[in-house]
Amino acid sequence: MRLCLKVLPLALASLPTFAAELSQQDLGATGALVSSCAGLATGAFPTEGNLFDWRPGLSSCNAASTTMPGQQLATSGTYNQATPSIQADSHGSAAYGSVGMYAHFRANASAGFAAAESTAGWTDTWTLMPANPAQIGQNAVLSFSVHLDGVLDGLPIGNSYTRIGSQVWLNNTAVAGQSFRSQGQGQGGFPFHQVIDQDVNFSVTVKLGTPFELGVFSRASAGTAGAGPNWFSEASSDFASTLTWQGVSGVTLAGNAIGYTLSSQSGVDWTVPYAPVPEPSMALLLSGGLLALVLRRRR
Repeated sequence: MRLCLKVLPLALASLPTFAAELSQQDLGATGALVSSCAGLATGAFPTEGNLFDWRPGLSSCNAASTTMPGQQLATSGTYNQATPSIQADSHGSAAYGSVGMYAHFRANASAGFAAAESTAGWTDTWTLMPANPAQIGQNAVLSFSVHLDGVLDGLPIGNSYTRIGSQVWLNNTAVAGQSFRSQGQGQGGFPFHQVIDQDVNFSVTVKLGTPFELGVFSRASAGTAGAGPNWFSEASSDFASTLTWQGVSGVTLAGNAIGYTLSSQSGVDWTVPYAPVPEPSMALLLSGGLLALVLRRRR
Protein backbone atom coordinates (compact mmCIF):
# COMPACT_ATOMS: atom_id res chain seq x y z
CA MET A 1 0.00 0.00 0.00
CA ARG A 2 1.31 3.43 -0.92
CA LEU A 3 1.33 5.95 1.90
CA CYS A 4 1.03 9.67 1.23
CA LEU A 5 2.24 12.06 3.91
CA LYS A 6 0.68 15.42 3.23
CA VAL A 7 2.24 18.40 5.06
CA LEU A 8 0.09 21.49 5.08
CA PRO A 9 1.85 24.55 3.57
CA LEU A 10 0.96 27.02 6.36
CA ALA A 11 3.61 29.79 6.33
CA LEU A 12 6.19 28.00 4.19
CA ALA A 13 5.15 29.36 0.81
CA SER A 14 7.80 31.53 -0.85
CA LEU A 15 7.13 35.24 -1.15
CA PRO A 16 7.40 37.18 -4.40
CA THR A 17 10.29 39.64 -4.62
CA PHE A 18 10.85 42.49 -7.05
CA ALA A 19 14.11 43.61 -8.65
CA ALA A 20 13.11 47.21 -8.03
CA GLU A 21 12.53 49.54 -5.10
CA LEU A 22 9.08 49.91 -3.55
CA SER A 23 7.65 52.99 -1.85
CA GLN A 24 4.82 53.78 0.55
CA GLN A 25 2.57 54.52 -2.41
CA ASP A 26 2.88 50.94 -3.67
CA LEU A 27 1.02 49.50 -0.67
CA GLY A 28 -2.48 50.84 -1.02
CA ALA A 29 -4.80 50.81 1.99
CA THR A 30 -2.91 48.15 3.94
CA GLY A 31 0.38 46.27 3.74
CA ALA A 32 4.03 45.97 4.75
CA LEU A 33 7.12 46.29 2.57
CA VAL A 34 10.90 46.17 2.60
CA SER A 35 13.37 47.38 -0.04
CA SER A 36 17.12 46.75 0.12
CA CYS A 37 19.35 48.63 -2.31
CA ALA A 38 22.94 49.66 -3.01
CA GLY A 39 24.62 51.70 -5.70
CA LEU A 40 25.38 55.30 -6.68
CA ALA A 41 23.05 58.07 -5.49
CA THR A 42 22.79 61.83 -5.89
CA GLY A 43 23.62 62.65 -2.28
CA ALA A 44 20.09 63.70 -1.22
CA PHE A 45 18.02 62.27 1.66
CA PRO A 46 14.44 61.56 0.49
CA THR A 47 11.72 61.20 3.11
CA GLU A 48 11.46 57.69 4.53
CA GLY A 49 8.73 55.89 2.60
CA ASN A 50 9.61 57.62 -0.68
CA LEU A 51 11.99 56.12 -3.22
CA PHE A 52 15.71 56.70 -2.59
CA ASP A 53 17.70 59.05 -4.85
CA TRP A 54 19.47 56.43 -6.99
CA ARG A 55 21.15 57.47 -10.22
CA PRO A 56 19.44 55.74 -13.19
CA GLY A 57 20.95 52.37 -13.99
CA LEU A 58 23.54 52.56 -11.21
CA SER A 59 21.89 50.64 -8.39
CA SER A 60 20.74 47.17 -7.43
CA CYS A 61 17.47 46.71 -5.51
CA ASN A 62 15.29 43.90 -4.21
CA ALA A 63 11.93 44.42 -2.56
CA ALA A 64 8.97 42.50 -1.20
CA SER A 65 5.52 43.33 0.14
CA THR A 66 2.63 41.57 1.84
CA THR A 67 -0.92 42.20 3.01
CA MET A 68 -0.90 39.19 5.36
CA PRO A 69 -0.39 39.96 9.08
CA GLY A 70 2.21 37.68 10.62
CA GLN A 71 4.05 37.14 7.34
CA GLN A 72 7.74 38.05 7.57
CA LEU A 73 9.48 39.62 4.58
CA ALA A 74 13.24 39.66 3.93
CA THR A 75 15.35 41.17 1.13
CA SER A 76 18.98 42.03 0.41
CA GLY A 77 20.87 44.11 -2.12
CA THR A 78 24.51 44.45 -3.19
CA TYR A 79 26.45 46.68 -5.56
CA ASN A 80 30.11 46.14 -6.45
CA GLN A 81 32.34 48.10 -8.78
CA ALA A 82 36.04 47.53 -9.46
CA THR A 83 37.22 51.00 -10.49
CA PRO A 84 36.71 53.33 -8.70
CA SER A 85 36.08 50.78 -5.97
CA ILE A 86 32.60 50.37 -4.46
CA GLN A 87 31.44 47.64 -2.11
CA ALA A 88 27.94 48.24 -0.80
CA ASP A 89 25.34 45.94 0.69
CA SER A 90 22.06 46.06 2.61
CA HIS A 91 19.40 43.78 3.97
CA GLY A 92 16.07 44.23 5.68
CA SER A 93 12.96 42.60 7.07
CA ALA A 94 9.37 43.67 7.55
CA ALA A 95 6.06 42.58 9.01
CA TYR A 96 3.04 44.46 10.28
CA GLY A 97 4.43 46.29 13.33
CA SER A 98 8.10 45.31 13.05
CA VAL A 99 10.94 46.13 10.66
CA GLY A 100 14.70 45.59 10.57
CA MET A 101 17.23 47.42 8.38
CA TYR A 102 20.99 47.23 7.75
CA ALA A 103 23.23 49.19 5.37
CA HIS A 104 27.02 49.12 4.87
CA PHE A 105 29.39 50.55 2.29
CA ARG A 106 33.09 51.01 1.57
CA ALA A 107 34.03 53.08 -1.46
CA ASN A 108 36.50 55.40 -3.08
CA ALA A 109 35.05 58.90 -3.02
CA SER A 110 36.07 59.50 -6.64
CA ALA A 111 33.27 57.08 -7.63
CA GLY A 112 30.64 59.58 -6.49
CA PHE A 113 27.98 59.23 -3.82
CA ALA A 114 28.14 55.48 -3.21
CA ALA A 115 25.49 54.30 -0.75
CA ALA A 116 23.52 51.41 0.68
CA GLU A 117 20.06 51.63 2.21
CA SER A 118 17.19 49.52 3.45
CA THR A 119 13.69 50.97 3.75
CA ALA A 120 10.88 49.15 5.51
CA GLY A 121 7.48 49.93 6.97
CA TRP A 122 3.79 49.24 7.08
CA THR A 123 0.48 51.00 6.61
CA ASP A 124 -3.06 50.09 7.58
CA THR A 125 -6.54 51.57 7.44
CA TRP A 126 -7.89 52.34 10.92
CA THR A 127 -11.25 53.45 12.26
CA LEU A 128 -11.54 54.93 15.77
CA MET A 129 -15.06 54.79 17.16
CA PRO A 130 -15.62 56.86 20.32
CA ALA A 131 -17.50 55.34 23.22
CA ASN A 132 -19.71 58.43 23.14
CA PRO A 133 -21.56 58.49 19.77
CA ALA A 134 -21.94 62.27 20.05
CA GLN A 135 -18.18 62.57 19.45
CA ILE A 136 -18.31 60.94 16.00
CA GLY A 137 -17.01 63.36 13.36
CA GLN A 138 -14.85 65.35 15.77
CA ASN A 139 -11.07 65.63 15.48
CA ALA A 140 -9.06 63.76 18.10
CA VAL A 141 -5.34 63.27 18.76
CA LEU A 142 -4.07 59.71 18.46
CA SER A 143 -0.78 59.05 20.30
CA PHE A 144 1.45 56.00 19.81
CA SER A 145 5.08 54.93 19.99
CA VAL A 146 7.68 52.67 18.42
CA HIS A 147 10.89 51.27 19.87
CA LEU A 148 14.11 51.83 17.94
CA ASP A 149 17.24 49.76 18.61
CA GLY A 150 20.47 49.93 16.61
CA VAL A 151 23.95 51.34 16.04
CA LEU A 152 25.39 54.00 13.73
CA ASP A 153 29.09 53.65 12.86
CA GLY A 154 31.35 55.77 10.66
CA LEU A 155 34.99 54.76 10.37
CA PRO A 156 37.73 57.39 10.89
CA ILE A 157 38.72 57.40 7.21
CA GLY A 158 37.59 59.52 4.28
CA ASN A 159 34.21 61.21 4.72
CA SER A 160 31.14 59.02 5.26
CA TYR A 161 27.65 59.36 6.70
CA THR A 162 25.52 56.91 8.64
CA ARG A 163 21.83 57.60 9.19
CA ILE A 164 18.55 56.24 10.57
CA GLY A 165 15.16 57.82 10.08
CA SER A 166 11.48 57.08 10.72
CA GLN A 167 8.51 58.96 9.31
CA VAL A 168 4.79 58.82 10.10
CA TRP A 169 2.40 58.89 7.13
CA LEU A 170 -1.30 59.77 7.33
CA ASN A 171 -3.57 59.30 4.30
CA ASN A 172 -0.57 59.03 1.93
CA THR A 173 1.06 62.22 3.26
CA ALA A 174 4.20 62.48 5.38
CA VAL A 175 3.10 64.19 8.61
CA ALA A 176 5.15 67.30 9.37
CA GLY A 177 6.93 67.15 12.72
CA GLN A 178 6.22 63.44 13.18
CA SER A 179 9.59 61.93 12.37
CA PHE A 180 12.76 60.76 14.07
CA ARG A 181 16.20 61.10 12.50
CA SER A 182 19.75 60.68 13.67
CA GLN A 183 22.96 60.74 11.68
CA GLY A 184 26.69 61.28 11.96
CA GLN A 185 29.88 61.40 9.90
CA GLY A 186 33.06 59.39 10.05
CA GLN A 187 36.06 61.40 8.83
CA GLY A 188 39.83 61.06 8.69
CA GLY A 189 40.95 60.52 12.29
CA PHE A 190 37.43 61.07 13.69
CA PRO A 191 35.15 58.03 14.02
CA PHE A 192 31.42 58.27 14.70
CA HIS A 193 29.62 55.81 16.95
CA GLN A 194 26.10 56.10 18.34
CA VAL A 195 23.92 53.50 20.04
CA ILE A 196 20.17 54.13 19.88
CA ASP A 197 17.84 52.20 22.16
CA GLN A 198 14.70 54.18 22.91
CA ASP A 199 10.98 54.62 22.50
CA VAL A 200 9.94 57.29 20.01
CA ASN A 201 6.57 58.97 20.55
CA PHE A 202 4.32 60.23 17.76
CA SER A 203 0.85 61.77 17.49
CA VAL A 204 -1.55 62.56 14.65
CA THR A 205 -4.93 64.26 14.38
CA VAL A 206 -7.72 62.05 13.00
CA LYS A 207 -11.49 62.26 12.63
CA LEU A 208 -13.43 59.95 14.94
CA GLY A 209 -15.60 57.43 13.11
CA THR A 210 -13.91 58.07 9.74
CA PRO A 211 -11.42 55.54 8.26
CA PHE A 212 -7.85 56.77 7.79
CA GLU A 213 -4.56 55.28 6.57
CA LEU A 214 -1.72 55.34 9.11
CA GLY A 215 1.80 54.15 8.37
CA VAL A 216 5.33 54.20 9.77
CA PHE A 217 8.28 53.93 7.37
CA SER A 218 11.96 53.80 8.30
CA ARG A 219 15.29 53.81 6.51
CA ALA A 220 18.84 52.84 7.49
CA SER A 221 21.45 54.24 5.13
CA ALA A 222 25.20 54.73 4.85
CA GLY A 223 27.25 56.32 2.13
CA THR A 224 29.83 58.78 0.89
CA ALA A 225 29.34 62.21 2.44
CA GLY A 226 31.77 64.05 0.18
CA ALA A 227 32.37 62.80 -3.35
CA GLY A 228 35.43 63.68 -5.38
CA PRO A 229 38.77 63.10 -3.60
CA ASN A 230 40.68 59.87 -4.09
CA TRP A 231 40.10 58.51 -0.57
CA PHE A 232 38.19 55.61 0.93
CA SER A 233 35.20 55.94 3.27
CA GLU A 234 33.31 53.26 5.19
CA ALA A 235 30.21 53.29 7.40
CA SER A 236 27.27 51.18 8.53
CA SER A 237 23.78 51.68 9.93
CA ASP A 238 22.72 48.55 11.79
CA PHE A 239 19.08 48.45 12.85
CA ALA A 240 18.51 44.86 11.78
CA SER A 241 17.36 43.97 15.25
CA THR A 242 14.85 46.39 14.87
CA LEU A 243 12.02 48.90 15.10
CA THR A 244 8.83 47.65 16.74
CA TRP A 245 5.36 49.02 17.33
CA GLN A 246 4.66 49.74 21.03
CA GLY A 247 0.93 50.32 20.84
CA VAL A 248 -1.50 53.22 21.24
CA SER A 249 -0.80 55.34 24.31
CA GLY A 250 -4.03 57.29 24.16
CA VAL A 251 -6.75 59.13 22.25
CA THR A 252 -7.66 62.64 23.42
CA LEU A 253 -10.37 65.11 22.50
CA ALA A 254 -9.75 68.74 23.47
CA GLY A 255 -6.93 67.49 25.70
CA ASN A 256 -9.08 64.95 27.56
CA ALA A 257 -8.71 61.18 27.24
CA ILE A 258 -11.73 59.41 25.73
CA GLY A 259 -12.91 55.84 25.45
CA TYR A 260 -12.77 54.26 22.01
CA THR A 261 -12.66 51.07 20.02
CA LEU A 262 -10.23 50.51 17.15
CA SER A 263 -10.73 48.41 14.05
CA SER A 264 -8.25 47.90 11.19
CA GLN A 265 -8.51 46.58 7.65
CA SER A 266 -5.72 44.07 8.32
CA GLY A 267 -7.32 42.79 11.52
CA VAL A 268 -4.20 43.75 13.53
CA ASP A 269 -4.89 45.03 17.06
CA TRP A 270 -2.80 48.20 17.03
CA THR A 271 -3.74 49.14 20.60
CA VAL A 272 -1.11 46.70 21.93
CA PRO A 273 2.65 46.26 21.29
CA TYR A 274 3.86 44.10 18.43
CA ALA A 275 4.13 40.40 19.25
CA PRO A 276 5.74 38.10 16.68
CA VAL A 277 3.65 35.24 15.34
CA PRO A 278 5.55 32.01 16.13
CA GLU A 279 6.64 30.03 13.10
CA PRO A 280 5.29 26.49 12.96
CA SER A 281 7.87 23.96 14.14
CA MET A 282 8.75 20.93 12.01
CA ALA A 283 7.29 18.70 14.72
CA LEU A 284 3.99 20.58 14.45
CA LEU A 285 4.01 20.32 10.67
CA LEU A 286 4.74 16.60 10.78
CA SER A 287 2.11 15.96 13.44
CA GLY A 288 -0.41 17.86 11.32
CA GLY A 289 0.51 15.73 8.32
CA LEU A 290 0.25 12.51 10.32
CA LEU A 291 -3.15 13.57 11.65
CA ALA A 292 -4.32 14.19 8.09
CA LEU A 293 -3.01 10.76 7.13
CA VAL A 294 -4.83 9.03 10.02
CA LEU A 295 -8.08 10.76 9.17
CA ARG A 296 -7.67 9.80 5.53
CA ARG A 297 -7.06 6.11 6.37
CA ARG A 298 -10.13 6.01 8.67
CA ARG A 299 -12.28 7.05 5.75
